Amino acid sequence: MPGPVVFAFAVADGLVPVAGAAPYDVLSRQLPRMLVARLNGNADRGARFLPFLGPIDGKRSFLRPNELFEPAVLGQLHKQGDVALLCDGMLRAGVLHWRVIDGRTLAVRAAVDLPFDPRQPLLVLARLEFELADRLGWEGRPQAWLALQGEALGWFLVLKDELLRREANLPDTAADPLRAARRCVELAAHDGNVQELVGDFVAHMLRRQERRAECAQILAPLVLAVGDHVARLERLDALLLAAGDPANAATVACRAARLAPERSELVERAAAQAFKLGRYDDVREVVELARQRGLASPAALAQLAAVCDRTDDHAARAALVRELVGMDDLPVAVARLVVSFLLEEEQPALARSIVERALQKEPDHAMLHFEFGRACLLLDDGPRATVALQRALQLGLATPVAGQARRFLRLSSVPGLWIGMQSVENAIAVGRLDHALVASRALVRTVGRVSEAWFLLGVVQHKLGKLRRAERLLRAAVRFDEQSPDAHNRLGILLVSSGRVAEGHSHLLRATSLAPTEPSPLLHLAQACALLGRMEEAEAHVVAAERCGADPLMANAVRREILAKPA
Repeated sequence: MPGPVVFAFAVADGLVPVAGAAPYDVLSRQLPRMLVARLNGNADRGARFLPFLGPIDGKRSFLRPNELFEPAVLGQLHKQGDVALLCDGMLRAGVLHWRVIDGRTLAVRAAVDLPFDPRQPLLVLARLEFELADRLGWEGRPQAWLALQGEALGWFLVLKDELLRREANLPDTAADPLRAARRCVELAAHDGNVQELVGDFVAHMLRRQERRAECAQILAPLVLAVGDHVARLERLDALLLAAGDPANAATVACRAARLAPERSELVERAAAQAFKLGRYDDVREVVELARQRGLASPAALAQLAAVCDRTDDHAARAALVRELVGMDDLPVAVARLVVSFLLEEEQPALARSIVERALQKEPDHAMLHFEFGRACLLLDDGPRATVALQRALQLGLATPVAGQARRFLRLSSVPGLWIGMQSVENAIAVGRLDHALVASRALVRTVGRVSEAWFLLGVVQHKLGKLRRAERLLRAAVRFDEQSPDAHNRLGILLVSSGRVAEGHSHLLRATSLAPTEPSPLLHLAQACALLGRMEEAEAHVVAAERCGADPLMANAVRREILAKPA
């Protein structure tokens, strides 16, 4: 048989609000609702709470009856089938009048007046819980009621009522819908029940995309108040992210990960959030904590390797890559990162074998085909590189990567081009310009009218101080491929340095439009703008370069150069 049905209380007319207590209409709903929750406990024993709903001024809302309904009316209202008991009550000055009605016969089995103080409203519920459990024959030790008292309890009940109103899709009547949540946090942020209720209310607001910034402000004090409760930290992390506060979200996520390093998904999530914010020490700490216990997942180790890469700790990155290579069944995202590092370390054969395994899991993963093509290029396997890059473009790549794929596809289609470019670039890297000149000339003779070859020969001539030759070669590179950001950038640098600032500026502007995330063209464009007297534009380009990862020393040097220019 279903358990008792407890109706919202009636409220006598003329009751004067009590300072520091919840309003009587809030108490009339929340006290019976809390009683039902206590009766059900951790399971559903069938106890039910029923508020009174109806139209007010043409809108559906909570009704506030000012007198008790006849038992027969209650019997018709509850619609719960065959129930044991019906319970209702009425709030009067200093008194709660309480009734227990037989669910079948609708006879009043008990009616009693209990002392009631709205500033201590929970006192009366302890007795009601005991009496109802006894009548129903329900066993179990009663748990302690809320520790909240006074004004904090009053606002807590108000917030519960506002959440009930929202969950019932009733019109919001509060001028400031977050006031009760704000006051709860101000008065009792360290109370677990407050933390959970505020979280429930804010979650409801965020699902409706309401007042995200204000929600973030309310949640911020809980970052310290939640303490070491992992489940609450996880929920607070999610709420802060949804409210647009990634900094505080990362703080609580990392705290949760430190407390539960055995939770791989928690460590990975915390590391990823901290990494996005550049908080590399946090990433190291949470991953190393798991690693010391032998619990670090491949994804967590990959995140740590990415930190080592960002901080130029190449030895540590290489060690982590070796550790990951030795693992079986790498997740696809991890495999991609490992492959990119292996290609940078000039280990294309190993990189290709890892990509091949990953493709067995996700054969339609565009980026895996792209990385496979890159590895084949480094191994001078043009035909397989061509197939892989064509497949990657067919599956769909992000715009910047698609541009690279088309370029690599063009390179793979010209026999000898890629290996020849590597020879030239390696000679430039070690300062052997004589070897670079010979190799670049040989490359131009081998491949003909291919932009990359003429660009490299132009770079070598530029480095040798042969400016006229370099200019002719770079103009040819632009002519052969107008979409080459490298050729436009280098030609722009040469023109600006030789005093043709306006023309150089146009080429640098074109380079930045073709490669908007590359810092080098932005810094050179900033220098050209400064020479043209466009100081605000110059500073904006330096800032953009910094956002794209420009070397801070280089960016500051350009900024000092700009400031030294006469206005």
